[in-house]
Amino acid sequence: MKRFTSKILLGVILSLSVLLWGNFSDAAVPWQFFIPNEPSKPVETPAEKILADKNSYDGKEVSVSGTVSGVKFKTSKGGKDYTTFTLIGEPGGRLKVFIWGKLKLHGGQKIRVTGKYYKVKKVEKYTFRNQIEATDITTP
Repeated sequence: MKRFTSKILLGVILSLSVLLWGNFSDAAVPWQFFIPNEPSKPVETPAEKILADKNSYDGKEVSVSGTVSGVKFKTSKGGKDYTTFTLIGEPGGRLKVFIWGKLKLHGGQKIRVTGKYYKVKKVEKYTFRNQIEATDITTP
């Protein structure tokens, strides 16, 4: 009799498992809840809009298109290369851009910059205003 009872119990467990798993077919798979979401990319914003509302954008991720001007390649005291330039926005506005590394940029080049905008950023004795600390630069 025990053998018959265990077969019925096993059949009930399997049936319930199939029914429950079937309910997830239209929903997200349960283990997907543990996978972190990819961060969303910022919406492209004109430089002049950022400059008109500096407080709202301060410390936020931004994406701005424009033309490169005044490129400078430098090396930090710690020996890391970096690039700075002015991004002349379309249709207007000028933002300073900082990015680690020596980029192959030249004046007049059209690019899109993504990074954090800072109304004012202090690094040691230096103060930078209206600057994007870039994480990505692409050509549109």
